[in-house]
Amino acid sequence: MTGQATRHDVRSNASVAPHGDRNVHPPLKGPSQLWVNRQRGASPRNSAAQKTFLFSVIIPAYNYGRFVGRAIKSALQQSGDDFEVLVIDDGSTDNTREVVARYEDRVSYFHHENRGQSATRNRGIDLAHGRYLIFLDADDALLPHALSHLRREVQAHPEVGMVFGQHFAVCEEGIRVSGKLHPELGEPMENFRDFLDRKFGICNGTAAVRRDVFDVIRFPEHIRNGEDLPVFAATLLHFPCRSINETLLEVNAHDGRVRRNIEAIRETAEQVIDELFDPEHMPQPALRYRKLFAARKYLSMARSFYRSGHYAESRRYFRKAVATQWRRLLNSTAVARYLKSFIRQGLAKVGLDPQTHS
Repeated sequence: MTGQATRHDVRSNASVAPHGDRNVHPPLKGPSQLWVNRQRGASPRNSAAQKTFLFSVIIPAYNYGRFVGRAIKSALQQSGDDFEVLVIDDGSTDNTREVVARYEDRVSYFHHENRGQSATRNRGIDLAHGRYLIFLDADDALLPHALSHLRREVQAHPEVGMVFGQHFAVCEEGIRVSGKLHPELGEPMENFRDFLDRKFGICNGTAAVRRDVFDVIRFPEHIRNGEDLPVFAATLLHFPCRSINETLLEVNAHDGRVRRNIEAIRETAEQVIDELFDPEHMPQPALRYRKLFAARKYLSMARSFYRSGHYAESRRYFRKAVATQWRRLLNSTAVARYLKSFIRQGLAKVGLDPQTHS
C-alpha cells in the first residue's frame, strides 16, 4: 500500500441503492446555512451515480498502529452488509499502514500528510458513501450489535439528523466507568442547552449522523481538541435528534490518550468556547448559553487537571468557573476537589503520593 492517496475498495455483498431510489430518507429540516461550516470551497459530494451504504464507519488514525486493528475488527464484525469501513491515515509514521493492509480486501484506506483530527474527519466525510456516518476513534472499539441498535433506530426514525447511544471507558488498570444514561430528547434548543450543561454527553463511535448534516456542518480544522463538541452541539441545535440507552462503544482510556488530552486542553479550550458561540454564525437565542457552557467547560478542565496532578491549574480553572457563573460554588464535589488540591499539592512537594495519602 503505497502512495499519497492509496485506496482499497470495500468488497461487500451489500444491496445498495443510488440516492435517487425510493429508499432515500426524507429531507432534513434545518437552516439553509449553519455557523460551523468553515470549509471554504468544500461542497456536498455528488454521489448520485455512486453506490451507497446505510452506514460509513470512518476511523481517523494517527500513530495508533497498536490499536487500529482492534478498531477495524470491531467494525467488520458488525452484523449486516449495509456498511463500509474507511481508515483515514493522518500521516502516521508508525506501522498503521501495515496493520490496515491486513484488512485490505474489506477496508478503504486513504493517507495524507498530517493535518489534524478535524481535517482527517472532514476528508472522511467527503470520501464516505453512507447515509449515516459514524466516527470511530482508532483506539476505541464498537461493541457487538452496535450497528444493529443504530440500524433499528434510524430505520424507525428516518427524519432525525443524529442518533446516539451509550459508551463505557476502560482504563489501563481495568477499571470500567460507564457514562450517564441519556434523557429523552426534546426540542432542539432544549437539547442544545442540556448538552452544554452536561446533562448528557455524546461520544464519537456512539453517534450516527445523517450524511446531509455535513453538507452544512464541518469539523473546525483550527481546533485540535474538543473539535467534535461544536459539531454535536450544532447538530442538536439545528436538527431533530434521538438518543438510545444501548451501550455501543468501549473507550480505551489509556495513559497516552489522557496525556494527549491534557496537553491539548491547555491549547484549545478557549477556542472551543469562541467557536461554538461565534455571534456571526450562532443564532441569537442560543448566545445566552455562553456563560453556562463556559462555566461547565472550566469546571471540566479543573477536574481533568486535578486528576492528572496539575493542582494549581485545577484551582485556576475552578476560580474561572465561579467567576463566570457563581452558582458553580453550589457544586459540592467541585468545591471539595478544590480544597483537596491544596493537600495533594503539599504531599507531592514532600515526595508523598497524593493518591494514597489524601
